[in-house]
Amino acid sequence: MVALLPVLAVRPPAGHAQDSAAAADVQAGQRQFETSCGVCHTAGKDGGTRQGPNLYGVFGRRAGTLPGFSYSAALRNGGWVWDETTLDPWIANAQAAHPGTVMNYRQANPAKRKLVIDYLKSLSSSQ
Repeated sequence: MVALLPVLAVRPPAGHAQDSAAAADVQAGQRQFETSCGVCHTAGKDGGTRQGPNLYGVFGRRAGTLPGFSYSAALRNGGWVWDETTLDPWIANAQAAHPGTVMNYRQANPAKRKLVIDYLKSLSSSQ
């Protein structure tokens, strides 16, 4: 005689799929950052500066205020705070967005800009 036992499905905790998707998005954003921005910028908590400032914690920070980096007057005197609405046109064309800046990189692809912005947002407490 064979006893039939109920089979219990094991499910990940609630939110697990969302957490996995968010982690994948952050990883994709990090790869895009490294490809697009990594030559000139670091993004590590204790990362130094390169040709451009360290972008760790840039989301929610006032432009031109990272200590130890020599910014253009356009950034030092800009007065804006970095968020989605200021980063997107900056990454698309910084010189058009804020004349007098010296960043030459341009990213025309909005999906790639979003990946970078979401990655930078993940590195900030100002989410």
